[in-house]
Amino acid sequence: MLEDLLDKDKALTRASAASSAIASFPKRRASLDPRVWLGALALRRSIAAERKTMSGGLSTPQDRKSYLPRDMALSYFQARQEQWTLTGVKFATGVSPTRGFDYHWITEFLTELTTHLIRRVLFTIPRGAPRIVDLAPHARLILVGDWGTGGDQALAVAAQMRDQIDAAGERQVHVVHLGDVYYAGTCWEAQHRFLDHWPVHPQETAPRVRSWCLNGNHDMYSAGEGLFKKILADDRFRHQRTQQDQVTSEFHLRNHDWDIVGLDTSWKFHLTDIRGGEGHLQKRQSRWLEAGLVGASRRRMLLSHHQPFTDRDDGAGVVEVGNLLEATAPLRQGRDIDAWFWGHEHRLITYRDRFGVHYGACMGHGAVLEEPAKAPAAGAGVDEFRATFTDDDGDEWRMPGFAVVDLDGPTATVRYIDMNGDPWQAPDIL
Repeated sequence: MLEDLLDKDKALTRASAASSAIASFPKRRASLDPRVWLGALALRRSIAAERKTMSGGLSTPQDRKSYLPRDMALSYFQARQEQWTLTGVKFATGVSPTRGFDYHWITEFLTELTTHLIRRVLFTIPRGAPRIVDLAPHARLILVGDWGTGGDQALAVAAQMRDQIDAAGERQVHVVHLGDVYYAGTCWEAQHRFLDHWPVHPQETAPRVRSWCLNGNHDMYSAGEGLFKKILADDRFRHQRTQQDQVTSEFHLRNHDWDIVGLDTSWKFHLTDIRGGEGHLQKRQSRWLEAGLVGASRRRMLLSHHQPFTDRDDGAGVVEVGNLLEATAPLRQGRDIDAWFWGHEHRLITYRDRFGVHYGACMGHGAVLEEPAKAPAAGAGVDEFRATFTDDDGDEWRMPGFAVVDLDGPTATVRYIDMNGDPWQAPDIL
């Protein structure tokens, strides 16, 4: 059953059966609830959009082993199936002409799906700016993106991250997740796919080691319930608050030499980008960002889930994405943003001197199984991590990993470490 969730064709077949099951249910009160029918409609639309991405049947290992829906309704369906399977809740008796989905499960799920879709549209983050947290002059940042799968690769990466925490000695350590707990960032997934495996121990709340978590598009598929109600409510993340002491999906670290800012690029709902494929900053976010950073002599490092630009594989080269560059334009007037780290794309690729960003790194390679790159990264100053590993079936995948950034006054040393503890190339010095 759990393997079927990761098989694209089987998952879509099961979701299609669920979306049409209510037509055969008796006209009981629950099945007449308009939320049930709205949920079924949303699920059917998602299935139709996803089937358009399939060409020629299942042709790749990723289709068979690592299916992650790019849509809210399907992702939420996957999340609930896995949760209820692992917790022993009966949700289906099979899919066939004579055996269909359990009536109570499917009506409850579709009602819940509609409720979450509405909450997603209305969702907003606290209006206040994040509080400014003191950053030690010799601090270590451990950055990982798209890590919240709970799978074997995530656990291997977490073990290596733990080694880097322990090896930091007396350095202050900040462990940062750049967003995305799969499939849909529900409270159950936040606990079992993220908090249970986070490399900072629950009892480890001393000032030396602190945790931070950004918002990803998959986290918003459940309207942020897992991020805000579970992850950021955990005591390890207690420093991530607004100036009014509200839980927030942003943060701001500062010392004499650096401003390090974590941004929420995922929360705003856009009808033209329902899946959250592009990142957006709102005006009120831009205002506090400018107020805290413009005119200051400190170096600036930005962290986000979404990419400000990307290396396209269609020959277009490195292109701008979303409004992140536009929204941060005042920061780049007069001098570059010193560094920007993001996730979202499940690969590791670094950029030098692009769009007023001196050093950029896409590092969404934290745990998701992704097929190897088919072509090298394009353009001067662009470098891609192309190491792979082979699973027990002989299928090849990109090598997962994370980044370690050591601050020593105004200097930052960036190292990339894979799930086996091996480094990628010589460190980058910023």
